[in-house]
Amino acid sequence: MASFLHKPYLCSVLYDLQHLLNLYTESCEAVKVLEASNKKLEIIVADQGKIAEAKTQHYEDKLKKDTQDVEVKLATAQVDHEQAMISFRVGIKKSTAISLMQARIEMAYEVRETGLECPAWPVDSWVAMLKDLGGNHVSYPAKSGVGEPLKAAEVAVEAGEKTEAGADAGQDDAQDAVVRT
Repeated sequence: MASFLHKPYLCSVLYDLQHLLNLYTESCEAVKVLEASNKKLEIIVADQGKIAEAKTQHYEDKLKKDTQDVEVKLATAQVDHEQAMISFRVGIKKSTAISLMQARIEMAYEVRETGLECPAWPVDSWVAMLKDLGGNHVSYPAKSGVGEPLKAAEVAVEAGEKTEAGADAGQDDAQDAVVRT
């Protein structure tokens, strides 16, 4: 037993124990520092998570608002387009009606100029409709010689020449061939 109590050996063991105790103390302090760092890091990570969550919510709200704005603009554009198309169709119909009324009135005036009158044609009401539609007034044509061929035919009839419709039918085969094609 005396060998265990030998002073140099005992000093060596005590020195080793003290060294181990110092290492243990240092490691405990290091653990405390690491635990404090971990707590700080956990707080930082939690804060960063909250910031990320807040940013995400902000951008989701902004995206939702922008999407709603775009949907409203799209709906407005569709309604505007539909209104423009309706207006365009109405304008086309009005323009067509004006053109037809002008053509009818011109035709009636040409027929009047030849000396014929069609009582079934309400020319005055056509003129009123044209005025209501906002079309340009169709003026009564001046004597331009349009009725002269008809008057020449009347003169020929008065002179005693017999003219029947279709009297020359079949006499000119070349003209009939052109008409068929």
